[in-house]
Amino acid sequence: MSQTNNPENSLPYHLRGAFRGYEIALARYLKKYDLPISQFYILRLQWHPNGNSQKGIAERAFMSESVASQVIQAMESRSFVLRKPNPIDSRSRLVSLTPRGSALRERIAKEGIHISTTHAPEISKADMKTAMDVLKKVKEGFDLYNAQYSHIVQPTLK
Repeated sequence: MSQTNNPENSLPYHLRGAFRGYEIALARYLKKYDLPISQFYILRLQWHPNGNSQKGIAERAFMSESVASQVIQAMESRSFVLRKPNPIDSRSRLVSLTPRGSALRERIAKEGIHISTTHAPEISKADMKTAMDVLKKVKEGFDLYNAQYSHIVQPTLK
């Protein structure tokens, strides 16, 4: 295999590996709360501000609107969130944490953040900031690329 065809020389390969390591550690932690990762991601987004639109949550959670709607519906059935009509736009709904959802968020917040920041002890804060800055630029680049092709049917990511 040539160096250019070697997946270990590609950024996406390492991004996927790092993300999967984080997701496995997070899923292990969330298991004691019987909380799926998808619900954690939405619960995390509800920290600030409370009362987001479903569409806004989907965008910030990097989920399709239909997947986010299903996850929010499951969270509503567990009394973690409440959906209300948006008084400004009756076509959309605002999602707010319930007291039960807020209590859960408080319990999982510190450890969930701890998992994402402490499992790479050799990485300095400066290097971590640089990595996040680079990843933001990579995301922006893909966002621009994908916007150019938004007229094409969206792929299904499973």
